[in-house]
Amino acid sequence: MIAEQSTPRRFLPEVQSLRAVAVLLVLTYHLEPRLVPGGFIGVDVFFAISGFLITGHLLREVRRTGRIDLPGFWAARVRRILPAAFAVILAVLAVTLVLLPATQWKSVGTAALASAFSVENWLLAASSVDYLAAEEAPTALQHFWSLGVEEQFYLFWPLLVLLAVWLGNRWVQGGLRRTAGRREASAGLPRTGLLLVFGAVIAASLAYSMVLVAAGNQAAYFDTGARVWELAAGGLLALFLAPPGTGTQPLRARWFEGRRARTALAWAGFGTIAVAAFGYGAGTAFPGLSAALPVAGTLAVILAGETRGALAPQKLLEARPVQWVGDISYSLYLWHWPVITFFLFLAGREPGPAQSLGLLVLSLLLAAASHRWIETPVRALAPLAASKWRALGAGAVAVAVVAALALAPGTLAQREIIAAERAAATLLAAPPPGFGAASIASGAPAYLQGVNQIVPVPAEAERDLPDLGDCVQKPQSPSTRECSRGAKDGSLTIALVGDSHATHWYRALEASAKRHGWTLLTYLKNSCPFSGTKRIAEANGSISCSGANQDTLERILARGDVDAVVTSHWAGSTFESGAAEGFAGYWGQLEDAGIKVYPIIDTPRPGTRTYARDCVAEHPTDLVSCGAPVAKAFEANDTTRAAAAREPRVDVLDFSDQFCADGFCPAVIGNVLVYRDKHHVSDTYMRTLAPVFDARLGALLRVDGLG
Repeated sequence: MIAEQSTPRRFLPEVQSLRAVAVLLVLTYHLEPRLVPGGFIGVDVFFAISGFLITGHLLREVRRTGRIDLPGFWAARVRRILPAAFAVILAVLAVTLVLLPATQWKSVGTAALASAFSVENWLLAASSVDYLAAEEAPTALQHFWSLGVEEQFYLFWPLLVLLAVWLGNRWVQGGLRRTAGRREASAGLPRTGLLLVFGAVIAASLAYSMVLVAAGNQAAYFDTGARVWELAAGGLLALFLAPPGTGTQPLRARWFEGRRARTALAWAGFGTIAVAAFGYGAGTAFPGLSAALPVAGTLAVILAGETRGALAPQKLLEARPVQWVGDISYSLYLWHWPVITFFLFLAGREPGPAQSLGLLVLSLLLAAASHRWIETPVRALAPLAASKWRALGAGAVAVAVVAALALAPGTLAQREIIAAERAAATLLAAPPPGFGAASIASGAPAYLQGVNQIVPVPAEAERDLPDLGDCVQKPQSPSTRECSRGAKDGSLTIALVGDSHATHWYRALEASAKRHGWTLLTYLKNSCPFSGTKRIAEANGSISCSGANQDTLERILARGDVDAVVTSHWAGSTFESGAAEGFAGYWGQLEDAGIKVYPIIDTPRPGTRTYARDCVAEHPTDLVSCGAPVAKAFEANDTTRAAAAREPRVDVLDFSDQFCADGFCPAVIGNVLVYRDKHHVSDTYMRTLAPVFDARLGALLRVDGLG
């Protein structure tokens, strides 16, 4: 039943071709995602390849020597990974200081520091579950998350292999299954122990990944624990293919030696990868079980090995262009994302077909240069190749140097921030007439009385929001917390209900509550408009709104003391059919209970695809480019008025005239930065808007007999 070939292959062109496929999928996805909506699975192909190659290397060493030289293994990884990676990090830091506004320096420096220590994936995992941080623009080093996963794998996987070898040897020495033990000993590999450990890692990691994905936890994408099974699966294939002795080809069943079977398996593997690449998309729950498709396809191609015959893919895989892309795939992966992100910042828009082609060519040129003059020569550098300890020492020094340089952008930015905050504090201590929204009547000038200081300081604007703690629940939370502020037994009890766009009205409503002695309740949950209709985003588990909204409605009705509800939502939210009906249905139930409802028309957004604060920091003397005409500033699908038409008892509040003047919506009004990010209004601007808010809400309350 078994056949052997005596001459093992030292080079595997099919693996190199898989690398080419993987990097081109990722690059195309980042440039033109419509062409390959699931191109992100290229990373999973890389993971499976890495697990296979690294484990194969470790198993050959165990079979040959009975041990693993851990320092030698890690030194080889240092020579292979760090030179090109650190060259990219340093280049990104330099370009950041030259091209990007100071508002981005700190985040890029933090990403560089995390990348230098191979923990960028954990930085992104923490950001992905933080609603506010998740809104942040990706840095030019965000793609280092996958390198972090792999490098963490390289750190602990050899230790697991050693554990498996120890367990296997104990199995043999203990006299359990002596016959099998003698066979394993003769092969030089304790296969039972390795199989048990590898299998346990795969099962535990895959189960963990599926649990995170099912819970809608965005961190699953970057979590090493949710990804390591993909590398371990490659390791399991390496164990399966491990030859029985030195210098022999892996064992295979005779039927598998047939050309047709191996050709069919190779094409099936590539086909499986293609199904995932073209069939997956933004709505795919990933990684979880969905990642099994590209991983299985990758392993199938590797298992098929060398294929020959009229229909075999081998000639295509061995083509020089394919092999060349595979050769430079590591450098190409490293360079392509900084090229794209810097283009996006400079151009302010997505690349068109011609620009995408140009960015592809530039990425290939940088990758070829990096491979030719950085990757290859440093890996073969005699002083480092001759001594593992010298290589490890050089790696440690390099990490320290890059980490120190990564701190520079944040340090430089902080100096500018301190000076700007002093000037801002002076301005806030004695604001000029027309400060903020008060200058709307005079045409919403950006600056007053020749003072060019902006408040809040753009570099710190992300923090200019209500500090409500757990009173603003995360999108994945199963419920919405009720919080009470203001007077205990106020003359009125008013509830602020909705998503983050309801939250940014908090300061204005709080000012009214303090002035009139009201009790202020909040029911706030990011990404969850107060509606009975499901958001489309809820279908993939990334948010949990329906149950929380229904519970909020029931609690408000059950209290019996709520006089009015103020609500708003991000008009860019997309819903299943019946969006207007969902809002009107909730409002109608409140009105039936004698609770007045005051929906607020959503606020406009700035006229730039990047953050308003970045645009303002970059163009302090040309702020027109950071604003937007009225026709483009408001989301097209705001259903507030349509819902109010279905429930005419509600009174709609519209403050659009407090954000726009003369047909234009600026990003800075009366020295105040209107937006703290892409579309949330800053606390400072809301404070200046409070008098108008109070007057308009008060007028409606009086009409309704509540004033």
